Amino acid sequence: MKRVELLARLKSVQSHDLVRGKDITTMTPFMDNKALEQHIAHFEKIIEEQGKKAS
Repeated sequence: MKRVELLARLKSVQSHDLVRGKDITTMTPFMDNKALEQHIAHFEKIIEEQGKKAS
């Protein structure tokens, strides 16, 4: 996945209520694409799990 696509995913995750107020972007300029994708996937998983609990 291209870096631009990863950053778009990160922006989407950052705007979610569960993550809002947390600093999830400071270290991302120092991450390679693989690490950045794992970082984003971690937060996407948290959001997905919370959505399942709310249902």
